[in-house]
Amino acid sequence: MDRRRWMRWAAAAAWMGVAGAGHAADDTVQLRVQAGLGLRALPLWLAQRLGYLAQHGVHVRWGTELDDFEPAGPTVHVLALQTLAQRALQGQPVRAWMVLVRSPQLGLGTAAPSAQVDASYWRSARIGVPTGTELAAPLAAQVLMQRRGVLPSTRQWVVLRGPAQAQAALLEGQVQALCWGEPLLTQLELAGALHVQADLRHPQQSQRWLGGPLVCTCLCCMADDVGHPVLGRFALAVQRALRWLSSASAIDLAEHAEVAGMAHERALFLQMMDRLRATYSVEGALDVTTMRQSMRLLAALPGGVAYQGLDAARLVARVPLAAG
Repeated sequence: MDRRRWMRWAAAAAWMGVAGAGHAADDTVQLRVQAGLGLRALPLWLAQRLGYLAQHGVHVRWGTELDDFEPAGPTVHVLALQTLAQRALQGQPVRAWMVLVRSPQLGLGTAAPSAQVDASYWRSARIGVPTGTELAAPLAAQVLMQRRGVLPSTRQWVVLRGPAQAQAALLEGQVQALCWGEPLLTQLELAGALHVQADLRHPQQSQRWLGGPLVCTCLCCMADDVGHPVLGRFALAVQRALRWLSSASAIDLAEHAEVAGMAHERALFLQMMDRLRATYSVEGALDVTTMRQSMRLLAALPGGVAYQGLDAARLVARVPLAAG
């Protein structure tokens, strides 16, 4: 998602936080979304738009991790796995209790057709990765090691500032490959400008190339907030949104294109969601075994040695779903 779309999301979140002022603290969740998550936070927006939060008596004050507002109820942080791990290493008592995204919303593709891509191609190709998506390069490197036995050198990685720069770099030959997310990945695919070599949007392919399941985006809170009763109602509303997303028809999905900043690109939105839908968790369940597998994989990625000492059991909490 580009900066313009993200700013529209942030503006809408701020408006909703102000519009709902005055709700009781016992019914309020402070929601802080890590900047740059984009479509990984989609289930939360759907929970709001579909009325599930209201039906369970939950008011959400939306914001980003950079916002500073007075606490009124527990704070839920929407974090990428690597951010969760980094905060744990800093000694923060952060706990994850629900999975939103279970597979990287990324694909590794080349300008050249698949028939022309071999190990020698990857030894010299310049590979574009997005700024702010810290795992893009390590994930791509892991895939290339598994698939081609090639570990790209530092000079092969090109950090690009956004979709427009990435598209221009690919089309002008400044890079020969991209490890990128949506909606640019689908746009370039449909235009025939990018040939996807490893599709990490598909959970089975992702596990094949990465060596196991990878929890990518979680709902988290500080240990002191885990037992707050409103979290169970919030979790149930989000779970309903995840289930809806897993089975919604194209007609129903199209009504929510504006949430992704694609109100005038509904056809592209549907094509994109057809590729992304499987990346979202269906139930949101998270247990210690799943977290341990994900942390092991994170630590095995290039540059991930710092995460080897983390105890996965201390990163996971259980928030029981509220009845009804």
